[in-house]
Order: sequence, then C-alpha cells, then structure tokens
Amino acid sequence: MRVVDLARQQVTVEELLRLARVEEVVIRDREGQEFALEAADDFAREVARLGQSEQFIAFLAERAQEPGGTTLEEFEGALRGAGDDRAADERSIP
Repeated sequence: MRVVDLARQQVTVEELLRLARVEEVVIRDREGQEFALEAADDFAREVARLGQSEQFIAFLAERAQEPGGTTLEEFEGALRGAGDDRAADERSIP
C-alpha cells in the first residue's frame, strides 16, 4: 500500500492511476482525510451494480425473511452418521 500525501507532493490523476495499477493507493488530502484508490475488477464492478439495484435488494430482503435450512451442527451430525453407516457396511462385507 502506498500513501500519497497531497500536502507534501503534487501528483496528477494519471500518476495516481499508474500507482493504483500496481498496489492500493491511500490519498491523504491537505486536511488529513484519506481516500483509497485501487484497480477495480469485474467482481467489484458487479457488486457495485448489484448494490444499486432496487430489484436485487428487494430479492435479498425477501430471502432474509425465509426460515433457515440446516444448521452447521445438524449437517456435521448427518455427515458423522453417514460415515458410521459406511463403516458398518464395510465390516459386513465377507
């Protein structure tokens, strides 16, 4: 991560973008507030688009109201039980 302090140095937008292609850049303005700049990938763009979609947010809100499924503990117990059955089957093979 690279910190660019605008109170100490002047940089162009192109220079900031060149730096951000390689690593995350923290830009500190003259008042001391910091901003992050980094290259966006396809996943980040998709997340940003979905976050602004009213239809997708409504879908998530609806899904959040649905009752839960199997807990992790229940799933682990089922796996342990399946393993026990397999061991019993293997013991009964002549």
